[in-house]
Amino acid sequence: MARGFSMVELLIVLTVITILLGISLFYLSGHERHYRPDEQALKIIDIFQEARQRSLTQRETMRVEIDLTDNMVRLIDENLPNTADDDRVIRSVVLISQAEVKLNSRPPDISTNPTEIMPVPIAQFRPSIYPPSVTHNVCTFRFQRNGTVVNEGTDAVGSNATTTGLTLFIWSPKPNNENESEIARAITVIGATGSVRFWEYNRNLTEANKWKDSRRMSIYGGQSGGSNTNTNAGS
Repeated sequence: MARGFSMVELLIVLTVITILLGISLFYLSGHERHYRPDEQALKIIDIFQEARQRSLTQRETMRVEIDLTDNMVRLIDENLPNTADDDRVIRSVVLISQAEVKLNSRPPDISTNPTEIMPVPIAQFRPSIYPPSVTHNVCTFRFQRNGTVVNEGTDAVGSNATTTGLTLFIWSPKPNNENESEIARAITVIGATGSVRFWEYNRNLTEANKWKDSRRMSIYGGQSGGSNTNTNAGS
């Protein structure tokens, strides 16, 4: 004659399930923390790439603002270049908390930049001169219809802007030391072409410069793949 489970047997099964679930959640949360710099980088790369494509196809200046004050990245169509009143936000993406993933500087424990075929200075965050982000702490880059990338210029319509690239670092600090990076990534944008590249920092490499082009994402913007020999050491 069939009988059901006893209370003791049910309690044992529930205890085993609870223990296994706790172990799974522990390891999953750890893996999730390690993937956050990659998630952040891919969000920003997606905006950069859309800005480049729109600028070329729509023949209009597309502005990207990485806003640390609002903790988001915006893609903005400047429309008419001689007025700031018609700027239109096409897309906004909320970024991961800056306590978990940092963007505003190179990790203190890393002394080199990714190597690129052209100089790509470290991205600068400063008070915005563009509405509605005026006075916010932002990094601003503007993708032009001719394929180049320029800085914010000197006023709200981008006067006196100059062609420039950027190296943007995305890194998570160690839980016990905020001045050391646990995971470090970087994005480079070539000012002359608008090409975008994703980099990973690998401490296990024997080379002096441990930044390597991420083969998961390859290269955007039409540049050929492969390594190069120019060293762009950070200042």
